[in-house]
Amino acid sequence: MLKLATILDNPGAPVTKTRYRDPQELSRLGYNGIVLYETTGLSGVEINGNVADRQLHHWLSEQFDLVDQQINQACAAKLDVYLSYDVLSLSTDLVDQHRDQFCCKARPVTLCPASNEAISASVDALRSLLRRFNHVRGVVIRFGDNEAARLPHLTGNDILLPHCARCSRLGRAKRINKIVTAFYNLLIRELELNLIVRAWNVRPTGMHDSIDVCRRAIRGLPRDDRFMLSFKFTQTDFWRYQHWNQASLACENHPIIYELECQREYEGKGAIPNWQVPLWCDGPPEITQSVQKTGLNHLPDQVHLAGLWAWVRGGGWGGPFVSNETWIDANVYAVPKVADGSTNNQQQLALMWMKERLDITDCDLAETILKLLQHSHEVVLNGFYIGAYAQSLPDSWHPNADWIQDDLLDAHAIWRMIKHLPASQLEQVINEKRRAVDMISKDRIALKQLITESNRPTLEPMLHTLEYADALLGAIHELLAGLAAYRRHTQQQPYHPKSALADQCRHHLLEAQNKWNHHTQHTASLSGAATAFRESGFWELTQQIMNKLT
Repeated sequence: MLKLATILDNPGAPVTKTRYRDPQELSRLGYNGIVLYETTGLSGVEINGNVADRQLHHWLSEQFDLVDQQINQACAAKLDVYLSYDVLSLSTDLVDQHRDQFCCKARPVTLCPASNEAISASVDALRSLLRRFNHVRGVVIRFGDNEAARLPHLTGNDILLPHCARCSRLGRAKRINKIVTAFYNLLIRELELNLIVRAWNVRPTGMHDSIDVCRRAIRGLPRDDRFMLSFKFTQTDFWRYQHWNQASLACENHPIIYELECQREYEGKGAIPNWQVPLWCDGPPEITQSVQKTGLNHLPDQVHLAGLWAWVRGGGWGGPFVSNETWIDANVYAVPKVADGSTNNQQQLALMWMKERLDITDCDLAETILKLLQHSHEVVLNGFYIGAYAQSLPDSWHPNADWIQDDLLDAHAIWRMIKHLPASQLEQVINEKRRAVDMISKDRIALKQLITESNRPTLEPMLHTLEYADALLGAIHELLAGLAAYRRHTQQQPYHPKSALADQCRHHLLEAQNKWNHHTQHTASLSGAATAFRESGFWELTQQIMNKLT
């Protein structure tokens, strides 16, 4: 069973400081392999290719040296190494020389998935890379997303989007088959390495989110235990209100890996408690439609589970930037144990984590943190999603309408949802936010009461994350309550400019402003707390409404 770990450092973003960069740490936790995301930026780069730009040549040399160092450290820790590689992605210098052969007709910056020359160049570049990094176990290929647009030395794109006179005749499944077969021939037949193909597609209707596309693609793929398909365990991205990935259940006994995100990018990135084990093992409880119950505890017999792949850090863009990894560590610790079958006694798994990683043996303290962990995914669901909106959508994409992206809260996106929800559901929205605040507030009070001088170094940073969450979720609750009151006020018949609803609106919006200030100016500065969330339109919208009510 593969137990893989990766750290995703986005191009141009600060490098994440984390204990998980140490392969020995990952080995102690039970992982047996790492996926180096750093090689994504080397996708399509020939080792001995001519690079005209001196700065770029220097940067590439640094990247090669960094990857060499990481491979050596991983091998010393007895971890297998997998390189991450994007397709289609090629050196811009090379593309400049062969645009007619490599690119779509009339689209000189789009690599064509029907171009045998472009695919061969991508395969050759990987072969060159593997000659340099020869102590690797395999390669992870990604074809449904691409980093090339963010890296000036690369030209690239996913293989599903292009549409020209040449590639328009290739359906999605045939494109996937064409690409995968080329890299299967290189990695498994020629080099006898492992191949992991990520099914992920950044846009709808690809292999990852479409059972039909997945089934058609599977029929044309080779069968080999060294060739594995990797799916995020969610139907689309790492959101809630997602079915267990249904395409992964239609792979006809092909070896499957599930990707698990330990700091959920749409839910605070580990800034607040968010224990994922119940979701991984038993599926999301908010999905109530008549779909087969899933989760790792309920996978059908035809699913050939080959491993779990933890995104131990990274995912998404920007902040919040976490200074204390405690809540993330609860998830990172759990993945190898879950892979080994420790899924039935989740309570025992949490207690083991507290004892081994936090040195917590006091029964009352352990029980308090256990309760906090067990309902943390419910706090996140109620706090970061609007259930009535998510449940009204025709598919699983963007269930929060992007009102929270990374560390940015978009007040206008919230207001649009509030305006379009049925009036009968407004109270439901307010209640779910109130539940989130009530739960995190009780957690905060319970933990604070158990802090002593001896456990303060461990518990105080954890307490500060709860104070951070309390202020943030409180601001969100008051904002939504104020917007709901404003909508009711403007729609009441007959209209009363100074109604009780207007008073409610002013009260809630003023409280939202106060709590937002408390979050950004106080709780985010506490030791152990993450950087503050940012806002778009929050002050403009709330002040504009209050001015209208004056």
